[in-house]
Amino acid sequence: MANLESLTARSLCYYELGRLRMAARVVLVVLPLVAVCLLDREGRKAGICCGVPLLLGSVLLRFRNRAGVESVTTGLLAGTLPLAAVLLLMRVDPGCAKAGVFSFCAGFSLLLGAGAGAVVALRERARSSSADSWLFTAGIALLTAGLGCARLGLASLVGVALGMLFGRYRVRRSLP
Repeated sequence: MANLESLTARSLCYYELGRLRMAARVVLVVLPLVAVCLLDREGRKAGICCGVPLLLGSVLLRFRNRAGVESVTTGLLAGTLPLAAVLLLMRVDPGCAKAGVFSFCAGFSLLLGAGAGAVVALRERARSSSADSWLFTAGIALLTAGLGCARLGLASLVGVALGMLFGRYRVRRSLP
């Protein structure tokens, strides 16, 4: 007959391995986003600076607990909107990367961030999560948006962050 302690240790090891495999599945979503941003020669440094923490943070949050899985899912969903819009904007107006703080591009980033903040607030309200969960969600969303927005400059990234705060505030105030 097997030793009960040995069986317990092996089962815990398999349990943790299963959790790690589940958490690592997010790589299948994040890696293509990072790869698309690395294809552009000008955005490689920004893609690496935002992609590595996004990848590690997503896996660690998903490994942490079920709320982390929800935070990563919501953050990726909310951050993909500004990412896709900025990548499209860079194709339409390449000069936007050299625009100033008070430009169309910074205002556009603020608007996109407000949309991302609204997505975060609506999904957060549906699952009635805590404040620290919102911070994790916003961090993942900001890193995802940063894959594209960082190439537009710091003003664009700050615009997305401020827009997320504003969008979350407006949605939370307007919903009963």
